[in-house]
Amino acid sequence: MKAEKSAIDQTAHAAAHQVIEELDEATQLARETIIAQQPSAAALVEPAPAAEMSDAERAARKEDRVQLFIRRAARQRQQGLKELERVYSGVMVVDREIKIFDPHIASSVTRFLGLTDKTIHLVGRIGRHFMSDAQIEKLQQSIQEMCDTYVQEGRQAAAVAAELSQKGRAENFMWIEPHYLAPALEVKFQVKSRSTLALAEAAQHWDEAIRLMCEMEFNACTTSSQISEVRLRERRLFAALNKHCVTIIMGMSRRSMAAANERNDGHAASPAPAMQEAEPAHAEPAEALAD
Repeated sequence: MKAEKSAIDQTAHAAAHQVIEELDEATQLARETIIAQQPSAAALVEPAPAAEMSDAERAARKEDRVQLFIRRAARQRQQGLKELERVYSGVMVVDREIKIFDPHIASSVTRFLGLTDKTIHLVGRIGRHFMSDAQIEKLQQSIQEMCDTYVQEGRQAAAVAAELSQKGRAENFMWIEPHYLAPALEVKFQVKSRSTLALAEAAQHWDEAIRLMCEMEFNACTTSSQISEVRLRERRLFAALNKHCVTIIMGMSRRSMAAANERNDGHAASPAPAMQEAEPAHAEPAEALAD
């Protein structure tokens, strides 16, 4: 009996360590969004009013913001790709090969898909350590609604582009057919939630919409600004979902640390605000959506 109890205790201990490790990994992914937004020492200096700044100073300030978001995007891609390529053991997954050709859509997938999948997985797996059932249900519903919007608009964009392409081909007997030489992203991803499966498929719909629109641009049936509008819409939707996931993961992390402090100090842990009410995702400025 003692040996059996010891084996059970060891299994529970290992499972607890795995939970903490997975939450810490998700927190690190989430921090890639937050760290790049921390102001530098120069940024903490009270800026001059816009009316007192020269055109060169205004341009320099904007360029600093652009570079800040570019560095953030680079870190997100680096960490996001590691998550996409990670092999999970002891977790039910569905293997999916993701192939994206447009660099802008590929950047969205690389930066945001891994954290989104991990967030959905962790909320379902360990959410009850930090939230009530009602809070979990509310968070899952809010994530699902944002996923559904991304999926539905991706399908719609692809359908509209296909219809316009067919119309253009019917009216132009000298149709030019440009093509990609290689995908911008090709990765085998272990998907841990049904919602993520839909997101991965939707990303390919957005990618196909861009491909068709770029083809139509070669044939003078659309413009580069129209293509940019579709890319920007896709990025805003996925970035908003990613920001929502960051809020959730950081809230779970704070609640985990508060619980640890409670055990160590004997004080009651205050509820994490993000676990009470997840903040709505606001649209970021255009420079924040840099690749």
